[in-house]
Amino acid sequence: MLLAIDIGNTSTVLGVFSGEDLIAHFRIHTDRMRMESEYRVVLQNLFALENLPPPKAALLSSVVPPVEREMKEAIEKLFGIKARVVDAEATGLEVCIDNPKEAGTDRLVNAVGALGYQSPTGRYIVVDFGTATTFDLVEVPNRYLGGAITIGPQTAADALAARTAKLPRIDLVPPARVVGKNTLDALRSGLVYGYAALVEGMVRRFKMEAGEALVIATGGFAETLKDLCPSFDVVDEDLTLKGLLRIHKGQG
Repeated sequence: MLLAIDIGNTSTVLGVFSGEDLIAHFRIHTDRMRMESEYRVVLQNLFALENLPPPKAALLSSVVPPVEREMKEAIEKLFGIKARVVDAEATGLEVCIDNPKEAGTDRLVNAVGALGYQSPTGRYIVVDFGTATTFDLVEVPNRYLGGAITIGPQTAADALAARTAKLPRIDLVPPARVVGKNTLDALRSGLVYGYAALVEGMVRRFKMEAGEALVIATGGFAETLKDLCPSFDVVDEDLTLKGLLRIHKGQG
């Protein structure tokens, strides 16, 4: 039993594996103010909700150090196990960028997860939709080659609503038509279809520069865009958790 946790800026995703099988999956809000004792309550309740036995191991990927610290301590106190936090060395990747220490742990873990798929060319483009959207280039057997970062779709929508007097917050769902006939549909068109065009353009440029690759999309917005982005070969919401499992098993 492995407890795998991906701590992101907006959401924290928790997965429980029994062997290769992901038997439970939870998503909670990332709260920088939550204390260790509160995380203990959260974890205890989640495990009770699914009637899960205590994990034998725990592995964390994090881009939020304060939450990482509190979550790690909560796991160790609640379950009596050592919680390990992934770093670049633990992934087993050759990080081929100017300063390997700059590479986000979540992006490296995604790279390890991507290597679990078969790519005809031995290359992968990973698109991860979160607070920021990241594009990463990976190559067999274990090379992380770099990538690109842009604003995430929900972050863009929130910023637009916050900085304009008359534009409301909206749900990011595609409207029936690209040409909106009202403000809400015009916003949805720009933010959803426009974002799909951004993604398709970036994937195309990656392939122009690096060659053909298997494109794997992950993160909450991947499902929304999968029918609008023909470049996606795979949509895997659990890619980061699967990467953590591979690292735990020494497959990074």
